[in-house]
Amino acid sequence: MSDQRYEVRHNRKVHTGFVNLDIFDATITKGPRRVDISREVHDHGHGACVLPYDPARKTALLVRQLRVPAHLVTGDGLILEAAAGVLDPEDPSPAFGAQREAREELGYDVHDLRPVGRFFTIPGLVTEQMSCFLATYDPSDKVDGDTGADADEVLDVEEWTLADLWTAYEDGVLTDLKTVVCLLTLRMEEPSLFT
Repeated sequence: MSDQRYEVRHNRKVHTGFVNLDIFDATITKGPRRVDISREVHDHGHGACVLPYDPARKTALLVRQLRVPAHLVTGDGLILEAAAGVLDPEDPSPAFGAQREAREELGYDVHDLRPVGRFFTIPGLVTEQMSCFLATYDPSDKVDGDTGADADEVLDVEEWTLADLWTAYEDGVLTDLKTVVCLLTLRMEEPSLFT
């Protein structure tokens, strides 16, 4: 148990929009030491992600879409990831949001959601907690017609064998953390699906 104590105070709002950016000041004390800090805090709400897999065919559905920040770092912004997004205010639960994202981004209705966990994505800067899930699907779950995807999303849906997806992870090709967390959990829970 830490003996640190702290007090957080709102300083000012910098930006309001899809992303809210505020400055917070904090005072941290540990024993006789006292430190004052100021931090930018990015808030855009919480998110949900889901990695659907077909246990009979040993496959998983993922999406590839442009992520400009990834492009700025690596030069390749088309990264492979689990279906995910920001929770809508009308989503009754993170699981509902994950199912909605699977339908919108992957074009599939998924079933038997089971939670992997809820994680801070970047706890030093961003308030978002990402709720991660595994779910099942099979080819009959493909949605016919409009999936409700956002008009500004250009998506490539990819079906991978779990064995190949594991190799992509080991080779450093799979770089999205929420997807890696889901994949590691599935591998621990059901290793026979990866053979």
